[in-house]
Amino acid sequence: MKRLLRAVGVLLTSRITSPVVIGIFLIIYIVIAFFTEDALITQMELTRRSVVLVALLALLPLNIAGRIVAEIRAFIERRRLMYGNVAGSDPELFDETIEIAISPAFAGLRERLDVLGYRTRQTEHNLTAWQGGSIFPARQLFLFGVFCLFVGIFISLVTRTSYRGPVVEGVALPAPSGSGGIVERIRLEKSTGRILSKELIMEVAPSGKGDARTECGIYPPTRYHGSFVYPRFLGVALLVRFSAPDLPSAFEKHAILNIYPAGKEAPLEIPDSPYRLMVSMADPGDGSDPYVTGRMVFTFKLLKDKEVVFAGNVPGGGTFARDGYRLAFPDFRRMVITDFIQDYGVLFIWTAAILLGASFLYWLPVRLFFPRREMLFVRQGTDMIRACSRAEGNDRDHGGVFNEVLDLLDAGRAGERN
Repeated sequence: MKRLLRAVGVLLTSRITSPVVIGIFLIIYIVIAFFTEDALITQMELTRRSVVLVALLALLPLNIAGRIVAEIRAFIERRRLMYGNVAGSDPELFDETIEIAISPAFAGLRERLDVLGYRTRQTEHNLTAWQGGSIFPARQLFLFGVFCLFVGIFISLVTRTSYRGPVVEGVALPAPSGSGGIVERIRLEKSTGRILSKELIMEVAPSGKGDARTECGIYPPTRYHGSFVYPRFLGVALLVRFSAPDLPSAFEKHAILNIYPAGKEAPLEIPDSPYRLMVSMADPGDGSDPYVTGRMVFTFKLLKDKEVVFAGNVPGGGTFARDGYRLAFPDFRRMVITDFIQDYGVLFIWTAAILLGASFLYWLPVRLFFPRREMLFVRQGTDMIRACSRAEGNDRDHGGVFNEVLDLLDAGRAGERN
């Protein structure tokens, strides 16, 4: 049992656990990519259905949590040593540990380290020296950020639900909750921000008492009734009326057409007939955007089987008639194909981004200008000294000081022998 617990402890605190797990998922992704174009989506679905892969994915946040605990314990132990409590000191807490014979130079060592800019503390059996600030807070912020990132990925893969539907002006927002407010207006206009050139805004009226008016944009995603709203594709909700001499009755349909930008075609099948329409949004030719201005002209081609019967342009609200054929677009509205995603892992991923950014802002100046350097000299009985060294930056300079101190101790020991 103890061996099992020890093995679990090593697994959860090892630095190689996370890279190995990530490597396994990367290999699975590469294999899937040979068989499908949607490798990432396929891998997400495979992971969600596999208990083994879910357990393997859970190792990532557990490993980071174990490393957080291990590094906190190591930091506390080093602080204990630097404050003079050297009982049961672990040499693995330092970068370098050397045992040398004791020398009288140990008595004047503190003064030498003070001259070199180190702060010192000396007791009867040990001497500690240090300078600079520790990057431990930055390291903890980084690890907590990675922990939140892995937790967010785990929650997203295991619990994420997604629904895609058309958002149409004048129609209730198709939120998964089933109680979306009426979409009063959809606007596409020039953006005032630095990231996006255009800004899409869907104005949604309150859906009930206590509900506020909502504006859903592209970035950052809006949270509506427990779901994140992600607009994906622009298009037109078009009311189509069509009749032909050889059809027993007229055809009418509210069609959802992904025909933005201008020139992009979308098919519309006429059921129980050989006819098919190809519809696109005509380019105004004056540089304006029909989706922005709301003045839309639709280009169409009428096909019978594979032959083009005729083609033409019909303005929104207009009618086209020829040889007994009649095509009308009496109503058209802006439309956005939108994803409604319930994903609580996103909150952890955003938190991770904040923590990782804070970690870098703390780490950079400390690492460059105030790196932590530590030395510990402990008497081992009456004839030995254990010398320990550790540096978080400028290792070469600190190593030179440490070697200089060792040379002083060795010179003192040599003088004593002479």
